[in-house]
Amino acid sequence: MKKIISNLLILTVVMLMTTSCDDKYPLIFDDSSTIVGMSQATLSVKEDATGSFTIYLGAAQGTEATDVTLSVSVEGIGKPAVEGTDFTLSTKNLNLPVGLASVTVTPIDNDIFTGNKQFRVSIASNSKNYPVAVQNSILVTIVDDEHPLKTWLGTFNVTAVSYGKPGAWDEDWTITTSAVESDNNKLNVVGIAGTSTPVVATLNTTDMTIEMKSPSALGETYGYSSGSLYYATDEILAISSGYLTAGMLEAASSYKITGTIEADGTIKIDRMCIVIDAYVYAWDCFNTTWTK
Repeated sequence: MKKIISNLLILTVVMLMTTSCDDKYPLIFDDSSTIVGMSQATLSVKEDATGSFTIYLGAAQGTEATDVTLSVSVEGIGKPAVEGTDFTLSTKNLNLPVGLASVTVTPIDNDIFTGNKQFRVSIASNSKNYPVAVQNSILVTIVDDEHPLKTWLGTFNVTAVSYGKPGAWDEDWTITTSAVESDNNKLNVVGIAGTSTPVVATLNTTDMTIEMKSPSALGETYGYSSGSLYYATDEILAISSGYLTAGMLEAASSYKITGTIEADGTIKIDRMCIVIDAYVYAWDCFNTTWTK
């Protein structure tokens, strides 16, 4: 089953690569397709770092540059970032020729944990009155670096050792963790088995442990519409990769998926079982090590 799905996924990726490029990057312009816009919808910047976003003028070569004016807004934002207090922009007025220009966001660091803050930058006007793209603003998040779980925030390279066929079926995942705004002891975990649905993890910095619910929904998994993360009981580990029973999953639901956290940011979680929901099928179970 794993081999069949792997082949299907390769075909899908190839098709996407060959069909999506022109939609995402319109590289050729004529005199009728001049447009000004933002290159991205969101940006996250750590409080102790800097970040940048780009504005583009898509037009035929030789098109006159335009002077772009940007505006900052926090309307409708729950935790607003204040310009001059929480961040500065390198400019809000720039001369934009055909191509790209960047604006740098510099957070103002402090020693107080207030949580992540946000603001929006929009294209207010351009001197040539060129048409403006639908994507005409960007939502910027300033990530507070004083979070009590900051050691375990960020991007991890995960070695997932297979129980089904150690070595042959091992996997490498890229997992990103971010703070749960409403609870300083929890993180959103994205990337388990290559999925994009966040799984909530609870960390205990006294016991140096991490735990997740069994089951935790993973969304689309290995090409299937719905997968879940379960604790791998001894009975499930005996199968590792194959069909399970409802009783096995019910028993696994009475456990927590637990692991350890280390002072250097390393996370270790064993008995992670990825189940394809529609087939009650264990794709595989893994012993994982997460490193930055």
